[in-house]
Amino acid sequence: MNQRTLGATFLIAGTTIGAGMLALPMTSANFGFNRSIILLIGTWLYMLISAGIMVEISHGKGQSIAAIAEKHLGAWGSRAAAISMLVLFWSLLWCYISGGSSILRQEMGGTLPTSLLVVAFTVFFGMFVIICTRTTDYANRFLFLTKIVIFAVIIVGLLPFVRCENLTSTTTSTQLSLHHVIPVFFTSFGFHGCIPSLITYLDGNKKSIHISLILGSLVPLLVYIVWQTITLGIVGSHLNAAEDIGVFINHLTTKTGHPYLSFLTNAFAFLAIATSFLGVALGLFDYVSEWFKKSNNFETRLKVAALTFGLPLVLALIYPNGFITALGCAALALSLLAVVLPCLVALKEERHTSFLMSKGVVLLVLLGGVAVIAIEVILKS
Repeated sequence: MNQRTLGATFLIAGTTIGAGMLALPMTSANFGFNRSIILLIGTWLYMLISAGIMVEISHGKGQSIAAIAEKHLGAWGSRAAAISMLVLFWSLLWCYISGGSSILRQEMGGTLPTSLLVVAFTVFFGMFVIICTRTTDYANRFLFLTKIVIFAVIIVGLLPFVRCENLTSTTTSTQLSLHHVIPVFFTSFGFHGCIPSLITYLDGNKKSIHISLILGSLVPLLVYIVWQTITLGIVGSHLNAAEDIGVFINHLTTKTGHPYLSFLTNAFAFLAIATSFLGVALGLFDYVSEWFKKSNNFETRLKVAALTFGLPLVLALIYPNGFITALGCAALALSLLAVVLPCLVALKEERHTSFLMSKGVVLLVLLGGVAVIAIEVILKS
C-alpha cells in the first residue's frame, strides 16, 4: 500500500469515527447486543457497496454528487442534492450542539441553564471556524489526538466492568426498537461526503480507491464493535433510546464507581462531539461561502456564520435533547445523497459492466435507501 492510499484510508476512518458512535449503544441497548453486531456488519457492507456505486458513477473524476446528479438527472437532481446537503449539515450541527451542551450540563450538575450552555458551545467552537480554516485545522488536530489517547485509556479502564450476562439481555421486541436503531447505524457509516476528494487525491485509481474504502470503513466497524461490547456489557438493556447523551454517559460511568473513569468518559464523548462539530461546521461554512463569491471580508463571514449556525442553534434551543432525533434527520438526508441519487444516476446510465453497476445490485441498494427514508418519515411521524 502506497502513502496516498494509506492517507486516504485514514481520511475515511477519521471522517467516519465521531459523535455518531456515542448514539450506537443509546439506541441499540433494547435491541440486543448480538442483533446490534449483526446489524452493524450488515450496515457496513451496505454502505461500502453504496460507496462503490458512487465511485463508479464518478468515472474517475472528483465530482460532487450535486454535479453528477445535475448532469444525469437534470435541475431537479441538483436541487435535491443541494437541499439534502443543507439538511444533512444542519441536522448534524443540531445533533452536536445538543450533545455537547448535554454533557456540559451533566458535568456541571445541572446548575447552569441549558440555553446558556447551548449558546456557549456554539459560539466557542464556531469561532474557530469563523476565524479561518487554519485555526479549525489546528484545533481539530489537538482535539482528535487527545480523543484517541483518552479512548484507549477508558476502554482499558471500563473493560473490567463488562458483564457477559448484560450482553445477552433484551427488554423490548426488535420491531419496537428497529426504527430507532437503523437510522443511527446508517449515519454512523456516512463517509460518502469525502469520496470526491478521495477520487481526486488518488487520481481516479480504482484499485487504490477500493482498497482505501474497504480498509478505511473496516476500522470504524471494529471500533464500533469494541465500543458496543464495552458499553452494552456494562449498562445491559436498561437504556431508553429517548435519553440524551449526558444521561447515557452518566448511566454508564455510575456503574463503575470510579470518578476518574467518569471524567475521562465524559471528556471522550465531549471531544468526539467537538471534533465532529468542527469538521461539519467547516464543510457547511465553506459551502455557504460559495454563495458570496465576490467577498470574504469580516462582514461577509458573519453573514455566512449566521446561515451556518443560526438554524442548528435555534433547533438546539427549542429541542435541547434532540441528539437522536437530529441523527435521524441526518440519516434521511444522507440516504438521498449517498444512496438514492447515486443509484438513480447508475440506473440512468444503464451501464452494467461490473458487479456494483449491475441492475439487481443497484435496485437492492436503492430499496435500502428508500427504506431508511420511510423509517424516518413514516414510522417516526
